Amino acid sequence: LLHFGLFPTAPSQPRMAVSMDLLAFYRSLFERSCDAINALAAALHTHYTRRGFHFVNKAGHSVLDPFRRTLGSAVQWFNVLTVEVDTKIDNAIQRSREIVRHSTPISSSLPSTPSKAADSPTSSDQLAPNASLTCAQVLIQRCPACFGSTKFGKPLDDGGDIHVATDGNFHHRHRRCAGDSSPFYDPSYFLSKQFVDAVGDHIAKQRKRPAKEYHGPVPDEAIDDCESSYDTADGNKKKTATDIYDDTGLMGLICRHDLPLFFANIDSPGEQQKYAVALISHLFSLLLETATVMVFYDIGCVLARTLNKVRRTHWACQLVYNPCLVTGLGLSDGEGTERLWSRLIKLISVERSSSAAAVGHEMRADLGDWIKRRLKRGVQEQGQAAREQVKESGHSIADLKQQWALQKDSQLSIRARTFFS
Repeated sequence: LLHFGLFPTAPSQPRMAVSMDLLAFYRSLFERSCDAINALAAALHTHYTRRGFHFVNKAGHSVLDPFRRTLGSAVQWFNVLTVEVDTKIDNAIQRSREIVRHSTPISSSLPSTPSKAADSPTSSDQLAPNASLTCAQVLIQRCPACFGSTKFGKPLDDGGDIHVATDGNFHHRHRRCAGDSSPFYDPSYFLSKQFVDAVGDHIAKQRKRPAKEYHGPVPDEAIDDCESSYDTADGNKKKTATDIYDDTGLMGLICRHDLPLFFANIDSPGEQQKYAVALISHLFSLLLETATVMVFYDIGCVLARTLNKVRRTHWACQLVYNPCLVTGLGLSDGEGTERLWSRLIKLISVERSSSAAAVGHEMRADLGDWIKRRLKRGVQEQGQAAREQVKESGHSIADLKQQWALQKDSQLSIRARTFFS
């Protein structure tokens, strides 16, 4: 059947075969429209009926829905085969890279330690050292522009090596009554529930220990205001009916190019810290020890991470965590997760485990054009506008930087907290 371009509807004893071109077309159509197989099955039935072809059973009675189940099975197994082919291609590429890496000496000026270590709440057991000169292969495949380099160790004061953003979405959920079928795919994009729960247990264990005195750049009163004003900061607030859904949402981690890196299923009433920490911990376990990372999160001031949404936060938090006011972040705004959720909005009604991979593949194909657009609209056009504003002000850049530093010091003081809230 495969030799003649036909794909069976079952691995053994199939009763029907479907054109592989039609299955490939539906795969591409689903990535764009996210239409369920019911639509294609109904369209085929209508098409053949209008042409005078009627499907009947052994008793001679008309079959009202002859394609849905068989076509759905064919699509499922065709996707499994396609994923297997993609995996073999990725493994072949990885073997070729290993051959080139071992045959050609690579010179590197890597520092022995990061210039400025990032504070991480994760367990040291999860941060396994990487003896290679490159990041893990899975990261290079997800975004070669972010993780394909061999030089890491850029100070955090200069923006760090890697920018990632994390956020939760409570529209992508799973009904409890649907149950769990046998897995068809290796969920390479999703962290296991066991790992996420282990991180949560570690956080709970650390919270029982005596608190260390910490003096951050933002007054504690300002951070308390942010924490109380954000629903995200309340990990126990019920955002989805847990009696109906066993997975109430998704937590995503993306790179600065908006490419999805990893996801975690949210199975708690609210967006607890363990999901963000688990994603960050898993990322660090795949990076070089010298790599420095800037993380964007909507309640980043609470997690001592860079903030990505500041519309309702305290002005003191904006001064320290607003991406537009942090040196070295460039065009990274931390809003990439919102753009990713917008691309995945069509999947809310029909969830597929391979959809994240499909979206990631499409966005990687557009990575070059994405960088060119940012260079033109961001670096060149915005840079020219900024230089003209500085010229019109009549002040030197050094004087403006000095005045900005004095303003931040004044507004980050406790006495100014009430005035700028």
